Amino acid sequence: MQVLSSQDASAMPADAVTLPAGKQGGRLMLLVKLAVTLAVLGVLGAKADWPALLARVAGADPVWLAAGFTAKLLAVVCAGERWRDALWAAGERVSHGLALRLMFTGLFFGQVLPGALGGDVVRGWLTYRGGASSAAVVLALVLDRLLALVGCILLLFLGLPHLVATAPPSVAWAGPAAVLLLAFAMIVGLQADRLPLPGVLLRPPVRAVRAQVARLRAALLSRAALVGLLHSAAVHLCTVFAVIAYAQALGIPVRVLDALAVVPMTIFAAALPISLNGWGVREGAFVAGFALYGLGATDALALSLMIGLSVTLSSLPGGLLWLSLKGPKGAGRP
Repeated sequence: MQVLSSQDASAMPADAVTLPAGKQGGRLMLLVKLAVTLAVLGVLGAKADWPALLARVAGADPVWLAAGFTAKLLAVVCAGERWRDALWAAGERVSHGLALRLMFTGLFFGQVLPGALGGDVVRGWLTYRGGASSAAVVLALVLDRLLALVGCILLLFLGLPHLVATAPPSVAWAGPAAVLLLAFAMIVGLQADRLPLPGVLLRPPVRAVRAQVARLRAALLSRAALVGLLHSAAVHLCTVFAVIAYAQALGIPVRVLDALAVVPMTIFAAALPISLNGWGVREGAFVAGFALYGLGATDALALSLMIGLSVTLSSLPGGLLWLSLKGPKGAGRP
């Protein structure tokens, strides 16, 4: 089934999407994430040389600043293509333009809806409202996250030789070891449907989960998933380039190999669901990672803040796209 006609006639709902209210547990988790974010940012902020940081920003090269921000916008385009690939692997097809609009809208809500209800949920919901089956949307969301993870793993191992050659072994191998354990757990999980179970346990919910695992494994081995993996790697490479560009703009000495060794780890850290949209955790990872290459905490913090600000600014078009979806019936089609 195709989510859209060639004219995107049923691309998105014309009426506003109503999101469910948060539960008590969700509010508690939000408070915990807020506390982690504020605590880490507070510690780093107290140690930063703010006059020097502001002086660097004031004297930044506008050309390199524009290059860094353009790279982050290009990362959104690649992420939109990855979402299209994930849907393709799940059995649904959407246009390139719609996939990009869905990604921008999801990113926008990922900024304004911290907690369990984030951009992925909104993006999946809008795709479902556009005509995709619920099973395909759930499969595509899981596949999209897995492709993002594997793409980052590829980048991490690309920078690993430089990290091993320049950092203490306990530091250099800690990240890859954790990633390998995660990859092993993922491989085992993808075999869950093949585990022999007593007939008494094969209830309908269990059979449904096993069927979805089988579909996910098949989707991961598809041509669409391979294309999605390339787009995922491109997303992370755009972030690496953005870090290098911002370093050039601010006059911060960061080598390409240093960025390639550190940035994938910071992406992993920011993706952990322990802070608000990665704020605080990303900054801490930048400071700790680039300290291996002699970069001061203030400079590393400046780079991280530039990346975080770029993510926020690049998500703003999603708010405009969301507003364009509201209105009289038929008025919100992209």
